Order: sequence, then C-alpha cells, then structure tokens
Amino acid sequence: MTETVNLRMDGDFAEQELRSLYDWLMRDIEALDYMDVSLKSKDPKPGEMGDVLDLIALAVTSGLQWPAFIETLSRWRGTRRHLPKVTIERGGTTVVVSEAESALIVQILKAMEDHD
Repeated sequence: MTETVNLRMDGDFAEQELRSLYDWLMRDIEALDYMDVSLKSKDPKPGEMGDVLDLIALAVTSGLQWPAFIETLSRWRGTRRHLPKVTIERGGTTVVVSEAESALIVQILKAMEDHD
C-alpha cells in the first residue's frame, strides 16, 4: 500500500526552501529506503511565468518511520538561517512545524497515524 504525505512551505522563499528540502531528502539514503520523493507544481497565476513549485510529495511505500523522518527534517531545518515553517499533510490531517521541538512533532505525527 502506498500512502502520500505532502510537505508545503510558507513565506517569501517557500519555493527555494522546498527545493532545498527536496535536495536534502534526495541525499538521505535512509529516507529513500521507505519513501519516494517528488516535486509538484501548481499552475501559474495570471502574470506569472511557468509553473510554481507547490509541494514535495512523499509516496510512502512501507510503514513510515516518523522518528527517522522528523530527524531528517530537523537536521535540514538546522541548516537554515531562519527556521522555515513546514506544513505536513497526511490524509485529512495537517501538522505545521515551526519552532516546535522534534520530540513533540514525533508525538503529533504518531497521533496522526493512530487516527487514520
């Protein structure tokens, strides 16, 4: 069974941050063991040229290891000058990662897993 988890960013540099996180995930060999990572674009608004990067889609092919994923996300966020706000969408549940600590985020994501 494949499950989709979407990652979005907010702010002036959302597209650049998505690309940076995508590159980080593509270099994380352990993460690639349990998910396929792809970039998704949305149609441009009037006056915009080309597609605008909208989200990173994670196609989870086996049980998602939330602690390992959050560790990867936390390491990436630690490389950023300003901690970007990451929105994680799974099914009908959304979690926004801003200044929260990794342990709390793991608890929230496990709760999401329990309420499918």
